[in-house]
Amino acid sequence: MQSTISELTLRGSLFLSFLLATIASPLSFAEDKNRLQQSCTYNEKAMMELSPREFDQNFENGWRVVAKNNDCLEVAANLIRTYYTTNEVSAGAKRTFVWHEGQLRAEIGQYRQAIQLMEQAEKPVQRDISGWNHYVAATIAFLQSDMEKLRIHREKLAAVPKPENFNPKDADGNPIEIDWPLNLNIVDKFISCFGQTYAEVYSGCTQEKQP
Repeated sequence: MQSTISELTLRGSLFLSFLLATIASPLSFAEDKNRLQQSCTYNEKAMMELSPREFDQNFENGWRVVAKNNDCLEVAANLIRTYYTTNEVSAGAKRTFVWHEGQLRAEIGQYRQAIQLMEQAEKPVQRDISGWNHYVAATIAFLQSDMEKLRIHREKLAAVPKPENFNPKDADGNPIEIDWPLNLNIVDKFISCFGQTYAEVYSGCTQEKQP
């Protein structure tokens, strides 16, 4: 009898704990959501008034401030879209914006939207001296899990000749070393990390394949 009472008491305690957790859950979720919203807040008016360069390249003012919090990547992607659809920007600036929006959406697993955006980021062929379009195509191939296409564009990117006037310098005018072709290291990582997520490629993954 005593064991039966103990068993009933235990079951009652477990049920009560479950009931309390169930009742408390909506409030907890609401609090978590509220905290997330607060951490992702920004001054939209101030953001819209930034120049395209400040909005995209300034780590203290533009969309990158919002994206510093990994929980706010979708908010940052939406902010980029709002910026380039609200302001008049050049074709080149828009390519940059849709690319960065696409990267953020890929990072949170929104591959379909990311691919649609990245397709808009290609340069006119006659202006693509760095193999940018091959990098774009390779990225899309990775998101589509198309290894054959990924390898094809990897080889095309690797074959891009280095321009004679390619002499990169830092903000002070000092020469800096940059690997050529640009972005080939990223494409190689797409291959070695194939089968893992876009976010894992950039955060680190177990390399199993060779380019």
